[in-house]
Amino acid sequence: MRVALALGSGGARGYAHIGVIRELEARGHEIVAISGSSMGAVVGGLYAAGKLDEFEEWVRPLTQRDVVRLIDPALTGGGAMRARRVMQRLSKILDGARIENARIPFTAVATDMHSRREVWFTRGPMDVAMRASFAIPSVITPAVVGERLLIDGGVMNPVPVEPLIATNADIMVAVSLTGRRGDALGSVINESSDEAEEDIEAKVKKADDAPHRIEDRATRLRAATSEMFDREMTRFIANRLLPALEDWEVGKTQAGTKVRKRLAGKVSPEMVADAGATSNYDAAEEMVSDELDHAISPGAVAETYGTLPKSLGMFDVVVQALDAVEAVITGYRLAGNPPDIHISVPASTCTAFDFHRAEYVIGVGHDLCTEALDREKL
Repeated sequence: MRVALALGSGGARGYAHIGVIRELEARGHEIVAISGSSMGAVVGGLYAAGKLDEFEEWVRPLTQRDVVRLIDPALTGGGAMRARRVMQRLSKILDGARIENARIPFTAVATDMHSRREVWFTRGPMDVAMRASFAIPSVITPAVVGERLLIDGGVMNPVPVEPLIATNADIMVAVSLTGRRGDALGSVINESSDEAEEDIEAKVKKADDAPHRIEDRATRLRAATSEMFDREMTRFIANRLLPALEDWEVGKTQAGTKVRKRLAGKVSPEMVADAGATSNYDAAEEMVSDELDHAISPGAVAETYGTLPKSLGMFDVVVQALDAVEAVITGYRLAGNPPDIHISVPASTCTAFDFHRAEYVIGVGHDLCTEALDREKL
């Protein structure tokens, strides 16, 4: 069968795309068009350029030490690393390949930070499109292409099926990388089924309402993020800064003063009313101060907020937060343009930075694709 393939974003879990492609080929299916965001754009672009074999030979034996050697820290530029070493290797593999000369139509999706729109790369250097598409916010520095400042395509469109809609294909297969443990591996829509038609109508209606729900969730997320930041700042001061000071009382006073200054600007008329006063802002600030005196005690903080796992890194928090957002966006986008087969790779397969686990993750992609295709007898 002629297959249009949409490959999603998800860091190292993107190795699963290789397993999906290999299984489709092994069954005699022809991939006639491909699109991708982030790691999906890397794997998809390499396949379209006929260079996937070389890439697979490179990544399969990578060790954790090899991956660390590829990291090039960036002190400025809006990201922790520049990804120059990775791009040098990818550019060498691609050997000047251009999108318009690829053996099959290919689209890489990135996000324009300023216009807040998707950018579809359908022509130009393949490596430039890949670099723009996988610029994970705060992790990898944004890419500058022309006058555009571009970041990861998964921010706006984690699994880009839209570039494939006009493709002359028998089926569309979408592979997402942010699934929950236990998610269905795949499903096929039978266009002759009344139940399927009703399901499609329900999904379309849901998609029409999506912008309003997303805006509402974004508002709640911003509020929750602000509140969380205050809690985390308090916990950081209590657990990390204060114990390092020899004089606890001096440290407590200094830390408390800094956080009080931060919270003082948050005093509102509503807080004053809650304090039982109508115009005395000092009463509300005193409330905040009293609560803070108790909050900066390490014991109280641990009791209230728990203890952070020592293995939890800054990048883990950033990427897991992006995974959560991308999972929601993926649901809405695929509801509006449902693929014939959706293969959902669980986010628990590996972390976004486990680039030394190619052998395992490729196998996961192969197994998930096998199960989905077997179920639909394709």
